[in-house]
Amino acid sequence: MFGMVILTYILASVFAIAGMGAAGVLIPNYIAMGLGVHAAMLLGLTQNTAELTVATAMNWRKGLIEWRKVARVFVPAALFVPLGAYVNVHIPRVLVLVAFALFLLFALYRMLSSGMAEGGDGWKIYALGAVEGFAAGLIGMDAAPIALIAFSYLFRNPKKVSANTAATALGVSGVTLLTYALLLPKIPIATGTLIAVGTAGFLGGITGSLLMHRIKPLYVRYTMLAILSLALVEIVMKIFEANVSETLHVLSVGAVVGAFLAFLYGMGRRAGRKASPAP
Repeated sequence: MFGMVILTYILASVFAIAGMGAAGVLIPNYIAMGLGVHAAMLLGLTQNTAELTVATAMNWRKGLIEWRKVARVFVPAALFVPLGAYVNVHIPRVLVLVAFALFLLFALYRMLSSGMAEGGDGWKIYALGAVEGFAAGLIGMDAAPIALIAFSYLFRNPKKVSANTAATALGVSGVTLLTYALLLPKIPIATGTLIAVGTAGFLGGITGSLLMHRIKPLYVRYTMLAILSLALVEIVMKIFEANVSETLHVLSVGAVVGAFLAFLYGMGRRAGRKASPAP
């Protein structure tokens, strides 16, 4: 268990800088350490909740959180978490991974583009909140990259994007944890393990938040980009290795490759516009 606790602390510290829970990376590692899928999900969501609770409290004290804007993302998200959890058992998991890969690509596009500005279209924010909640219930995580997209429309400052994403992800993690606890009340997991991992997540949240407050906003943005890129690589590898029918595999891989080409095309057009001299 010592290795599990250390890994949780390290990853929670890094992810807290970007305002995201580390469950997406920790759950596969917990499974590799011998836990069942649902036990790993419960453990990951528990550490997420602990990590993001302290991160949100520290960000609030720094005046980085705007609760009205958090509510615009969280409220629709909370409503759609149960629906995602219900659908979880009815569709092939590879389709969930494909959808999440597409959102990660769009999140990267938003973070890399220069179009981040205060304001944003209201309907987009509510829609992204609903998608985050549905995805969170579907995959058993907080789906924070989708919240990153929403807050990139609302804030220019990467620290505000990180802080408000963390506050939203905290609420979504809590709702998702409660939903799965109700759906799967008899998950075999030791109370001591739950407490140890939760404590590691809590301490990681403190460490990551302290780092986020002290480093330059540009480095916070770089951390977000690195985490999103690593998550995308991991998910794409799972899609390529998925044990599904040949037709579904070809469609899944084709969708990801097509989205990646669209991403490159979009970035190329932006780079071309920047390079063009003003008339």
